[in-house]
Amino acid sequence: MPAPAAKNGAPVSLSTTFRALRNRNYRLFYFGQTISLSGTWMQTIAQAWLVLQITDSKVALGTVTMLQFLPITIFVLFAGVIADRVPKRNFIIATQMLAMTQAFALTALVWSGRVELWHVYVLAMMLGLSNAFEQPTRQAFVVEMVGKDDLMNAVAL
Repeated sequence: MPAPAAKNGAPVSLSTTFRALRNRNYRLFYFGQTISLSGTWMQTIAQAWLVLQITDSKVALGTVTMLQFLPITIFVLFAGVIADRVPKRNFIIATQMLAMTQAFALTALVWSGRVELWHVYVLAMMLGLSNAFEQPTRQAFVVEMVGKDDLMNAVAL
């Protein structure tokens, strides 16, 4: 079977598939985000599981999920405007610090045995707020790192 070809007829290779990773800053950002987002996804699952363990309630599970994702729906457009007006790197660091603080707070509450449903609700909203501001900033930051030539490749990764 022949190798797949791009639109211009040139063969697609690994060097073009991962072209954006040639950029050192993007490569560091990409792998850092892979770790960070994996942690966020694990926390989302653990948070839902915790709510089920505490309450055994489908309504509580739906509520915690809504509280985590509603801030994204409400604030993401506003956050995009802010992302275009502030230093993106510093803003991403701030949102990641907020998410980390929130995760540590939830961990401490669980380990201490003092976690209550309202704690999980508040912390889920904090994570949602952090994500609402981090996501558009991250997307705009990618453009600054790789430039327009490698943008499609960076977004695809």
